[in-house]
Amino acid sequence: MKRNQKMAGIAVAAVAAAMVMAGCGANDAENATWSSIDTPAESKAENTTGKTTEAASESTAENGAGNAVENSDGQTYADVENGTAKVKYTGKGDVPGYFELSQVLTVGESYTVNEICDALKKIEDFQQDAEITYSKVDCGSDGEEELLVEAQLSAGFGLDMIIKKINDGFVICYDQSTTERSYVTVNADGTIESGGASAANIHDVDYAYVDASGEYKFFYGVSETLSLMETYDIYKGDSVTSISTEGIDAEHMAVLEYYFEQNYEERNSFYSFYTFDDSYSEVETEAGKADIAELGVRFKDEGFQIYDSEGIKAVLNERAQEIGYPGRF
Repeated sequence: MKRNQKMAGIAVAAVAAAMVMAGCGANDAENATWSSIDTPAESKAENTTGKTTEAASESTAENGAGNAVENSDGQTYADVENGTAKVKYTGKGDVPGYFELSQVLTVGESYTVNEICDALKKIEDFQQDAEITYSKVDCGSDGEEELLVEAQLSAGFGLDMIIKKINDGFVICYDQSTTERSYVTVNADGTIESGGASAANIHDVDYAYVDASGEYKFFYGVSETLSLMETYDIYKGDSVTSISTEGIDAEHMAVLEYYFEQNYEERNSFYSFYTFDDSYSEVETEAGKADIAELGVRFKDEGFQIYDSEGIKAVLNERAQEIGYPGRF
């Protein structure tokens, strides 16, 4: 068993660092690493699997997940919606998941949306025709609309795609599957939040976006583990590093694992910590600060990079500037 799974029903914590503070410049990241760990991660807002985090909910409320773009004549993607136009699959923008378009489509070939949904039946025996919802988004907020496709393939599985008209054709810029244990939220500006629970006490959230040119870009992800076992195990290929929690109140300790690589096998993660009480509310106590400091030393001794909350903000702000992420900070 990789990590403790006994906390069934724990609500996933919204990552405070998703709201990267303005004015936290890229140069701040250089000195952000903890030399003496004494600041736990900032407060979390509760969120259940399948719903957006508080930060993303604000963005969704303002931008509107799937809301129509203003001044749209509604005709640009009419032929895609009625099934008379096909969309090209380039192999770009595939997000790893329960199933992927790469398993059933051929790079360079074009398909109708219904043909794509039917092809996915080769992977999973969907017993119904897909229920497809179309809406418009404006990736990069440049005034040029894109088509958001949300296909409910069965009671437990779905597919989200962003399609863009490029020159005289239509291209799939992004695609991602959903299951009963995961969710996807696409905002009107092309920013994307997806997440789910990999165990009762382990919750994952990824942030990405499609830019104005139709290119999919991964921003960052974070995996939150609540209540640790005797060790916190970090896997890299066939090797595992086990960090002891002996002498620490592990039941009230949380580890936040951040990454900039969407592919699990390529990740170079960095870490932050916080402590919580019996009600799973984040608390900062002298004993908790001492536990965080000790755990941080053990992570650093194994060669892993760790940050306090301000360091996380600086690193994520630098990343956002680097890739041009358009979300609210």
